[in-house]
Amino acid sequence: MNREDKQRVIGKVVAINSDRFTVELLSGIDNFNISGFDDIHYFAQLNSYVVLPYQNYFIVSEVSGVREKELNVPFSNPKEQILSKSTTGKYLEILPIGTLKPVDENPDYYKFEFGVSVYPALYTDVLYIKEKELDAIFNVKEQIEIVCEKPSEHKEKCDCEKRRYKTLSIGTSTIFPDYEVKIDIDKFFAGHSAVLGNTGSGKSCTISSILQSIYKLSNHSAVGSTFIVFDVNGEYKQAFSEISENTDIEVQNFCIGSSDKDVKEFTLPHWFLTIDEWALLLQATEKTQIPILRNALGLASVFSIGENVNELKNHILATCISEILRDETSSPSKSDRIISILQKFNTAEISLTTEFTFIDQDDNEHNSVRIGNQNVRLNLRNCLYVHFGVIVGTEQLHYFLEQTNEDGLSLFIQEKFQMPSYEKYQKFTFDIIEDALDLALLYEEAHGNRHIRDYCSSLITRVKSIKDRTDFNFLKKDEGNISEYKNSLIGLNEVEAQKLKTSQIIIIDISAVEDEIVEVISCVISRIIYESVKDINPRNSYPVNLILEEAHRYISRNPMGTFLKANKIFDSIAKEGRKFGLLLLVSSQRPSELSKTVLSQCSNFIVHRIQNPEDLAHIRQITPHISETILRRMPSIPTQHALIFGHSVNLPTTFKVHEAKPLPKSDNNRISENWFRQKGFSLTENLETLDDEE
Repeated sequence: MNREDKQRVIGKVVAINSDRFTVELLSGIDNFNISGFDDIHYFAQLNSYVVLPYQNYFIVSEVSGVREKELNVPFSNPKEQILSKSTTGKYLEILPIGTLKPVDENPDYYKFEFGVSVYPALYTDVLYIKEKELDAIFNVKEQIEIVCEKPSEHKEKCDCEKRRYKTLSIGTSTIFPDYEVKIDIDKFFAGHSAVLGNTGSGKSCTISSILQSIYKLSNHSAVGSTFIVFDVNGEYKQAFSEISENTDIEVQNFCIGSSDKDVKEFTLPHWFLTIDEWALLLQATEKTQIPILRNALGLASVFSIGENVNELKNHILATCISEILRDETSSPSKSDRIISILQKFNTAEISLTTEFTFIDQDDNEHNSVRIGNQNVRLNLRNCLYVHFGVIVGTEQLHYFLEQTNEDGLSLFIQEKFQMPSYEKYQKFTFDIIEDALDLALLYEEAHGNRHIRDYCSSLITRVKSIKDRTDFNFLKKDEGNISEYKNSLIGLNEVEAQKLKTSQIIIIDISAVEDEIVEVISCVISRIIYESVKDINPRNSYPVNLILEEAHRYISRNPMGTFLKANKIFDSIAKEGRKFGLLLLVSSQRPSELSKTVLSQCSNFIVHRIQNPEDLAHIRQITPHISETILRRMPSIPTQHALIFGHSVNLPTTFKVHEAKPLPKSDNNRISENWFRQKGFSLTENLETLDDEE
């Protein structure tokens, strides 16, 4: 230890535990101050730092407690007690957090590494920290690097004007206000992150501030970035309204049912959905309803294509009628059911008016059927007539349904029939779903499952409800191009076979819809985005950051079985999305309700005030490297302040977030202004005044 370091000794280590050390301060140090070469240093502030020399580097420790030794000595007067206090033993409790090692053996330049693998010896000296050591901890080195295409040996002489940023300032340290807290751009935005905190603690302001800071960086803007925001509270349009001042950056706003001319109408054509997403939309149960739903969607797809539709319908109608004729219900019931089917579903070959020639066992041809005392024209309706409790044309109906062609193959019933499969991105009209579902149920009933309609009653009701509800209009779009839709979602526009970058921030405002719709939209859009980035070549060359606001509303820790599979898209992105450049930024006020998989894959956390014991315990569980001391800070973190920890920062740090300008629409209600007004005030004028103030 050199002479200068000896001058800044404040005490010695007198106790060593696995997670903390006890330091006894030198006698004669009053008020925890010591005069150094450069200034007077106060070293006992909680959460500040001290260093311990070890071989050729320093162990950095955080001050977690201050105390003095209790003297069990009676005092004759108060003055004697005060004098004894100034000479009594004083102690610091410190937590080892990392090491400072000289770079290239240069004692004036250090590199900070989080984590401690070695421990000091007993009675090791403890030193107050210097500015150059704080510089290394807070990473104040040059945050810009020159973008140059020249060989590396010529970069120092390069006169390129373009710059790119390696770190981003997101706030200032609460303990060392002269130091900015910076995140490593690669480590923060190339991994999954979480912003957590109670409502009103400043989560949306923090996200807005970070993105505003990115796009205010001049001279080589982040035009290659893509941020997609699921805005479930309608907050972010205002926050990014001034980013367009940077002409390199474009913001796209989508909203459901918006009349704003600057906002595009959000649509999500129903034929984009997978089976699991349809099950989520219709809340279909897995055992009985999903198989019927799959058949119905397959039928709807085929009906829209128009190919082999008659053959398919003929098989289903013939099968249904044939099975009904063979069951044990009464003839009037059979007749009514068949007539009902043919009134709703019919083809040119099978309808109530279809006429045919019947050939009996003696090869005699008949063009009529007898009803009572008269012969009537031979068609399906007349065959279904019930006379004295019996269907008059049962034999003729069986003959009609079992007709064969010249090759001996049945005209209607196919021996190796399979229900058509449903494939996403196959267009079909939304209105046809109800009929397709009814036909799928009829086919199932024809095979003996007489109670299937009862089991699917909630599914039928849900389909009818969605068909009638206007808040689902965004879903009932028959037109669209999936390729254009995917490009638009991730900020691209295809021109002459070239995909051009057009926008950097895409805000999807879904604040006008209920949680059940938010779940569907978030799952489908996330899956489509995931497919899009997977298709980009070369792989992982187009990063997309997906900001999930109020994520606990649609990334549940224990999703219902109804939409478990659809909800798994977020787990898939959390586990595999990084490999393809799809990264999550999860924002939530209830981390304990979030998917464990998603939260456990986050490598960076910005935590605002959290007071719920369940949420605190959950954070502790998924981030084992966080100490109890850090957790104890969380309930008392003030608004606009946060604790950041993870791969993108050198060490866990409490900081004040840079103010977002403009702010998102998430401010608190001004109760005192809104309560104490003149009697009979105009609400319209009140709203206009508030808008002007904003």
